[in-house]
Amino acid sequence: MKMAIGEAKVIPRIEELTISGFKEAFKRILELKRRCGLEPLLDNPPDLLERAKLYATKYRNGSLGWASNIWHRSEKGTAVIERDEDLRYEHKFLMRRVLEHILAQGPLIKVDGVLGKPGSRVELRCRLYCDPQFPDIAYRWSQLAFPGDPSKEPDVELICIPHYLGNPVNPETGHPLMVLRFPNHDYTIITCSSYQGEVKKGFLSHWIMHVYKRGGIGEHAALREFTVKRRDGSEKRMVVCIWGLTGSGKSTHGFYVWDRENAQIYVREFGINPLDYVKDQEIKNDDIVAIFEDRVIGSERGSWTKTENVDRRQVAIWRAAMSPRALHENTEFDENGNPSLEGKLFQYHGMFNRNARSVFFLEDTGYFRGDVESSGPLSMAIFLSPGYFTDYAWVKIVDPAFAAKVLADGRTIGHPAQARDAFGVVFATRYCKPFTIGVPSTKHVLRFYEMLKKRMERGDPIEVYQFNTTGRIIAQYTWTKTRIGDEEIEVPQPIFKTRPDGFKEPVGGTSPTIEETELFILQAARGAVEYEPHPVWGEKVLIPVEVEGLSSERLKQLMPTTYLSMNEFRRLLEAQIKLSKYHLDRQCPGLPPEIYNAMDF
Repeated sequence: MKMAIGEAKVIPRIEELTISGFKEAFKRILELKRRCGLEPLLDNPPDLLERAKLYATKYRNGSLGWASNIWHRSEKGTAVIERDEDLRYEHKFLMRRVLEHILAQGPLIKVDGVLGKPGSRVELRCRLYCDPQFPDIAYRWSQLAFPGDPSKEPDVELICIPHYLGNPVNPETGHPLMVLRFPNHDYTIITCSSYQGEVKKGFLSHWIMHVYKRGGIGEHAALREFTVKRRDGSEKRMVVCIWGLTGSGKSTHGFYVWDRENAQIYVREFGINPLDYVKDQEIKNDDIVAIFEDRVIGSERGSWTKTENVDRRQVAIWRAAMSPRALHENTEFDENGNPSLEGKLFQYHGMFNRNARSVFFLEDTGYFRGDVESSGPLSMAIFLSPGYFTDYAWVKIVDPAFAAKVLADGRTIGHPAQARDAFGVVFATRYCKPFTIGVPSTKHVLRFYEMLKKRMERGDPIEVYQFNTTGRIIAQYTWTKTRIGDEEIEVPQPIFKTRPDGFKEPVGGTSPTIEETELFILQAARGAVEYEPHPVWGEKVLIPVEVEGLSSERLKQLMPTTYLSMNEFRRLLEAQIKLSKYHLDRQCPGLPPEIYNAMDF
């Protein structure tokens, strides 16, 4: 026994650490504690919620809330390591510090769960080991995942130690190294951050790779369904996926439903009652989905959704977030002690909260029927690609290669949930950076491209759209010289102003309201939109010139060409394409020319 307790026998020296060696040392630590009569794990403890309640905010409506030490994800603090040859000193240093902490710490909380519809082709058994000082993280994740079987070996493991461990600098980014992902060895290590999203996205990163290996694509998209009465009187079941990075409106539109209350807005503003045309609305999933040729399958039984500024018009999110079963994060309270989504009380680094979130059950939206699998193949794909300069409010994409290019770009505008100082234009391939591991994004894009082409050849094309939701139709901007690689180019930079709450917002321009965008979704699904070719890209992309219920004057306000000369419009597009290719070369290399050059003119 004495030899087994020797430190060198339990934890390898840094120079000896390997990827699999870390897992072996982890298991040795657990076994050593067992042999010494100590409890190494709390195995799916039945009192997990009671442990988490000890330091929860207990809102007056019965729901619970917790605060995290970091209120955004740690992309620049993340490293993906596929083989031992890629291990650097900094990686090994952090791996060793985690082992040292686990050896000294009390029993870890072990929770088992399943991602992907249980019994489906994408089921993935997951096991979380969480520091016992953070039972709320373990509990909240257990409510997102489907229940797991503790007696079965997991497919993926995640170790969450939210403490600062003297973390080294990430050699790739210069930021503190916090998260290590090992896709080929089926585990992830998380440190420093108690942000719930690190655990959620840690497991989902492995699930995205798992989905690809099962023949699908794992995408950062919401899933909803409804049956629509088309303009010709026929009915069509719509299976709708909505892609978008955090803060772009993915949850807003992925969880959107029309009901009697918000329908009055449409009657008043557009002279149309959506309930005359829509029935059997269902919410299926909010965040990451598996898309196959015949089905779309959700990843989770619950949702972890950004809730700031949500109001009663967003019926499903409001209802679930206000449920006494909701589990809040960084969510403030009102004068009555109930959860508040207004973002006017809590602050983070001096800015009023822009990333309040809630874990809630899909059942509590009132529009979930118990199945996260779609009723049929994907029929409508919507890419939320907000920008400031060249984007129409909504366009229809006809060319499959162009659609694949939009997916590859993953273009959006920055949001504090991505990083504390995030603002401006962002390119994040497939809206999945940094959650794509093991299988390059290029392969996902190509598989999506093949799906689009097959459906088009069958005469049943997937309708593809690009929306500018949270961006601007022509914000004020200046041309600025910047260097991309070895080339210096001029790019447009939006002019920002700092609001009293500390948030930077662009000056000028207009944006579609939530209701205007949902009206477009409805009318596009009904076949009640008239289009004309894009002024630069021609028949590849169609712009709406008549949307039933929307005035021609308002539609004109939502077109960038209303405000720009054609020469300036082309110049702005050329700059966007150059930036796009620069980022694609790094994030999505090796695309075929028909996709890579799809936007050239």
